[in-house]
Order: sequence, then structure tokens, then C-alpha cells
Amino acid sequence: MRGIALLLSLVTLSGIACRMLPASLAALPFVANVISLTPWLAGSAAIALALSFVPVWRHHHEARLFVRIIAACAIALEVAWQAPFFIPSQRVSSTLAADDGQTTTFRVMTCNVYKGNASAERIVELVRENNIQVLALQETTVDFVNELKAAGIDELLPYSQRSSSDGVYGNGVWSTLPLSDAASDDIGSSASAMPAGTIGVTRPDGTTARLRLVSVHTCSPALGYWDLWEKSIAEIGVARERLAEDDSLDYVLLGDFNTTYDHAPFREMLGEGTAAGAPRLHDAARECGAGIMNTWPANLEIPAFCSIDHVVTSERVVATEVSTAEVPGSDHLALIAALEL
Repeated sequence: MRGIALLLSLVTLSGIACRMLPASLAALPFVANVISLTPWLAGSAAIALALSFVPVWRHHHEARLFVRIIAACAIALEVAWQAPFFIPSQRVSSTLAADDGQTTTFRVMTCNVYKGNASAERIVELVRENNIQVLALQETTVDFVNELKAAGIDELLPYSQRSSSDGVYGNGVWSTLPLSDAASDDIGSSASAMPAGTIGVTRPDGTTARLRLVSVHTCSPALGYWDLWEKSIAEIGVARERLAEDDSLDYVLLGDFNTTYDHAPFREMLGEGTAAGAPRLHDAARECGAGIMNTWPANLEIPAFCSIDHVVTSERVVATEVSTAEVPGSDHLALIAALEL
């Protein structure tokens, strides 16, 4: 029991230490992979703490104290880091409380279709069932897009922009509204082409909101690709620069970011820690208090345990609902969000 408690304490301590590293050190080997499991460290800490009360520590008071201190500190940090995912932000509370019929709601969905192996029929079914107005897909193929069309995607979302970096696997965005200023790669990404288009959404007061929609797919933190992983996340921060230059524009970036909120590069990309008044981006799941939305891996016998798919919005777009849905054939769950203008 003592050995297990000490081992769990050391594992927890290592994970917490990785989580606290700055973005400049996030690309160190295996650090990103460890940080992906941050929420689960609360479990290892709780088990270690419980084992410290088993009556086998009579002559090991220092070791028991070490286990208890590490476990207690880790649990406190986990509560501070993860609790915001279960409490609606002030932006959401204010939006819902002030709803006087002058807001516009639209629904979006994103899913990595696992190199075209996902069920196109299920994707279209989810679009129909959830009244999706914007769809972003990653790792599409020509055959998969044809399957989408055969399943009726053009009837529901007739406007689209798709692109591919390698000519095999690509990303795409589909919309109920026309896409203007379409781009094959809005970000200039080092990882993959991230297509985009701008839609005009009419508010109840007759004004029009300009929303830039981007299908995101960054590099995964695989062996030897940690630097590219960090770079491809940081590059998305160009959206904040554009928001600073054009006050009439808003962004909705959705897709497979290959990063969780616990990763410092993701928080830095959102603009955490920037000067007051500077443009910031917001993670939908954390904002609306829906809980931790684990979306990967979805093709194993165990539940998904990493929240690497996100819907990210700029200041005037507020997420009020977020949920997941299974898609046969994909290694990701689909992520669905309701957004308020």
C-alpha cells in the first residue's frame, strides 16, 4: 500500500509540474502528452490520499506526510483548474439574464472524421436533428465528401469551402448561409490548410453580424512533432490580431485543436494574460459550464478521456450550450454548441 501511494504521489506531482510549465517549455518531449491527462490527476491524488490513512504507516511518518501534502495540494489545484468548466461564466450569465429578444442563436458542430472513415450518414443525421447551421469537418477525403453529398448535406448546408494540404486529407466548413471572402487556409498554418468563409447573420434589430468561420486542425503532439504542435496552436492567435484591426468582425474557430485547455499554448492562443481591452478568444465548453467535454479517443472500449476538440469564439459570440455525439467510424466524438450573438 505504501509503495502504491508513493508511486501515485510521484505520478501526480510530475503531472502537476508539467501543467504549471509556461508555454515556452510546452514543447519539451512528452510534456504535452502528460498534460493531456491533467483532469485525471485528481483521481490519482485522491487514491494516494486515501491510502495514506491505511494503518501501515506506523514507522513511515515522513513518507505519509509527503503523500498527504502532495495529494492535498494536487486536489486543490485540480479544483481551481477544472471547476470553471462546471460553472457558467459571467459572459453567459449576463447574456441569458439580459435576453430581451435582441440576440440571435445559431448552432454549430465539428467532428474529425478519421481520414474519411466516419459515417457520412450519421454526420448528416446529426446536422438535421440538431438544426446545425455551421459544420466543420477535419480529415475529409474526396470519397467522404461525395458520401456526404449522397446523404443530403447540400440540402441542409448548401455553401461550403474545403481544402487540403497534401491532396488526400482535408478540412472543410459548411454553412446554411453564403460564404464570402472564402479562403483555403485562413490561418497560414504549418500543420494543415484551415479553410474559412465569412457569413452575415441578421440580428433582430436588423443589423448584420459578420462571422468568420474556420475549420481548425493542428498538428498532434506525436513523437518528434512537439515543436510543430506548439507552433500550429500559436499560429491560430493571428485571429486575435485581425480582431484588433477590424472591430466589425467576429470569429468562430471550430475543430480538432489537438490540445486541451490545460496546455499553456492553448490558453496563450486564447489571449489569457493579455492586456485589458485586447481581443480575447473563449473556449465554449469552459465558458458555458457544460463540464469537461472529452472527445478523444472515441473508438476504444473505454470512454473518451481527452478534450482536444473545441469551439472557440470571439467576444461578441457567447456559447450557451455544448454537448457531444457519437459518430460511427470516427476516433473523435462530434462537438455541438449553441452560440448567441
